[in-house]
Amino acid sequence: MKRSNFTGMKYGRGKAMVAVTIVATGLALMTGLMPQIAWAQGSVRSWGMGGTGVATARGLDAPNYNPANLAFSDGFSVGLAAAAVDIHNNALSLDRYNEITGSYLDTAAKEQLLNDIPDSGFKLDGNVNASVLGLQAGSFALTFNAVGAGSGNLDKDYFDLVLFGNQLGETVDFSNTNGEGYALGSAGISYGGVLSTGERSRLSYGFSAKYLHGLYEMHIEEASGELHTGTEEISGEAYVSTISSEGGQGYGLDFGLALQAPKGWTLGLSMENLYTNIDWNRNVQANDYRVNAADINALNEDLGEAVANSDTSYAAEGYSTTLPRQLRFGAANRFGSFDVAFDYVQGFENRGITSTTPHFHVGTEWWITGIVQPRFGLSVGGVAGTGASAGLGLKLGFWRVDLAAVSRGGLDPNKTKGVAFAMGSSLEF
Repeated sequence: MKRSNFTGMKYGRGKAMVAVTIVATGLALMTGLMPQIAWAQGSVRSWGMGGTGVATARGLDAPNYNPANLAFSDGFSVGLAAAAVDIHNNALSLDRYNEITGSYLDTAAKEQLLNDIPDSGFKLDGNVNASVLGLQAGSFALTFNAVGAGSGNLDKDYFDLVLFGNQLGETVDFSNTNGEGYALGSAGISYGGVLSTGERSRLSYGFSAKYLHGLYEMHIEEASGELHTGTEEISGEAYVSTISSEGGQGYGLDFGLALQAPKGWTLGLSMENLYTNIDWNRNVQANDYRVNAADINALNEDLGEAVANSDTSYAAEGYSTTLPRQLRFGAANRFGSFDVAFDYVQGFENRGITSTTPHFHVGTEWWITGIVQPRFGLSVGGVAGTGASAGLGLKLGFWRVDLAAVSRGGLDPNKTKGVAFAMGSSLEF
């Protein structure tokens, strides 16, 4: 949408009411869309190493990135607790947020702010999850997790309207607005076995079978809206249709391959969510919300007649959803006291932080001693763009503690467009 050079007509309370009502409708679509799904127990070390893991993950880390690595895992471990939070957007950096918060914006500042937002709209993605228990014994692992995930996209024209108002002869379109969010629990069993053994190599396979217990799901079925400013009146319409459920159940399957090759190299290939299906059937509800405005002008004082809205809720039939699929390929090796890893991630759909745009990760773990392991990493591509990470592993006897922090959308912390934090604790024997 291109703005007119006209200043536009002022319609007092009527103009404000239509603009605010329609914009508020769009902002409401973002509510509850919290933070691609990553189980907390296996995320912390990987996040510290830039998101790598398909070739490096062992023990309780393996089910999350490549269950085939369980074939190379020894000993026994107990996951005590872990939590991970990841949230980011595609437009505003920390610097820009601090710059505009509480500030007066002149026309040039408004133009700059609008240019910060991509033509596809303002996108918010994230992931919040926790692991309360995990058990790994050799090639087997049992994991329990809870996750809340989702994404939302708000049309760029919403921000154009808020910043510049409606212009004479202009129609503002809000149709590029969408979102989904869900919360679920998971119980998974994973196994890794050796397929073949050569003189200096071993090839393994692995799988993770998951029971998925749906707690809540909501997604936008349809969203549209527009605001038109004519020479004599303002008219507009906004429509949102959502469907939600308070419970369901389903199953999921991940699969992986791993190769221990000569000269210390490990290669890995995994498919996350090779199969998933969740049937939502408890308290399924559809909601239609509509706002219509017509004949808003300076002479019309009866805004109750000019602006009408309806909010209709009704029981709906059950439905099914899936989790986004991702292919991972990675390689890792140790050089002196440094473990170095590289991952390539390819999503098969654009949902949440899963993207059809390739994502590249590189990371290292420094084995200074058997007690302390600093970690660093970089990533580029995908939804989150360029990012940097740092982490720390502590091994105090049988007790292991892992910490990680990630900057999304930029290497400079002040330029970041999102952050991620993770921490976990386990016992390793």
